[in-house]
Amino acid sequence: MGLLTLSGAWHLSSQIVPGTKAAVWCHVTRVGVRPLRVVDSAAMDDVDGLWALVSGVLLLAMAAGMGAVIEGFTRRRSVSTGSGRHLVAAAGAVVGVFATAATVPALVPDRTGETGGIWLVIGSSVVLAIIVSGGIVERGTFLAHAAVGVVAGGVVVPVADWARDPGGVLDSIAVSGVTFSDAAAATLFSVAGWMALVGIMVIGPRRGRLGADGTVRSIPGKSMPAAAIGAVLVFAAAVGAIGRTGDGWSAAILDAAEHIAIAGAAGVVVGWVFGRGRFGASSTGSLIQGGLAGLVSSMGAPFDLTEVRALVLGAIGAALSLLAIEVLSRLKIDDPVGVVSIFGVGGLWGTLASGTSADGVVAQLIGSLIVAAWSIVCAGVIFGLLRAARVLRISPEVEVVGLEH
Repeated sequence: MGLLTLSGAWHLSSQIVPGTKAAVWCHVTRVGVRPLRVVDSAAMDDVDGLWALVSGVLLLAMAAGMGAVIEGFTRRRSVSTGSGRHLVAAAGAVVGVFATAATVPALVPDRTGETGGIWLVIGSSVVLAIIVSGGIVERGTFLAHAAVGVVAGGVVVPVADWARDPGGVLDSIAVSGVTFSDAAAATLFSVAGWMALVGIMVIGPRRGRLGADGTVRSIPGKSMPAAAIGAVLVFAAAVGAIGRTGDGWSAAILDAAEHIAIAGAAGVVVGWVFGRGRFGASSTGSLIQGGLAGLVSSMGAPFDLTEVRALVLGAIGAALSLLAIEVLSRLKIDDPVGVVSIFGVGGLWGTLASGTSADGVVAQLIGSLIVAAWSIVCAGVIFGLLRAARVLRISPEVEVVGLEH
């Protein structure tokens, strides 16, 4: 039963009538329940459709927030043109979705009502494209960013959603009767992380990242305030990822949003502790990375969490992601923003942690491995082709002076 408090004694509540989509709205007092009116199934369809619309808008807002985070971590000499590359990636994602919808409609059905259809696929694809493009920031060509978007919207997200639908590959995974599940977007985020990892390894580190002796140099970003504002926007819009399930609106979404916020806040605290221990002072970069990783970690099962579990889940996810950033840096894998660790490691942790039993964890692990393999293959093909055609990376001369020049 959804509940909205109006005063100390009176509450407004809704209850779905069993076997229907009708909802009974009631006044709940200290002495009983007084029905007000029944909302029929057509009206509930309108509510579900509105929620699908809002979810898609929030997903696009999340993508915009991630773009701001990425540009905040980017050097000044490349930030403006880099923003254009993210926009190209987003546009490529939209083109990819509609190309697949026109040629293979079974992967992108034109759904309506509570499921949101193509609109939610567009939002998800744009988010994924922006995250992956963050891995090759400062050195990827316009064509490379556009290609990432087209592949994300035309292949990766539609196939991943199809695999998660009833009867799909992920839906069929079961261990002792326990099935694979992803209540929000942990799987989508892990896809972005693994694709970004492949892209980073194929394109190589930014010029100046490694010294002549192979030591790793720190490259500070242009604007941590911009990155922090972007992170806040991601926090605010994260609830839109829940709409990807296509289950329509329910009061439980408010609880899920609360759990996502708690997990993200726990990640910020861990980022503060990590910065103090690693750098001797609080690091805005670590705060942002920890907060985003905590948020992602809650996306596997935000409906099933308690406040305490969300806190623990976010804290562990942030710690794992921040440690992964350090490990990748030592391995000379140049991830300017930390998208591999935030979304790949954080998404994997969130997916595994949503398993509530040993069998459940195994089912989640099998599904995660399938998702990782699919992501790596897709990314390997597109980035490999771009590199073979010599259109993946900008010229050394442009990279030296920056994309702005």
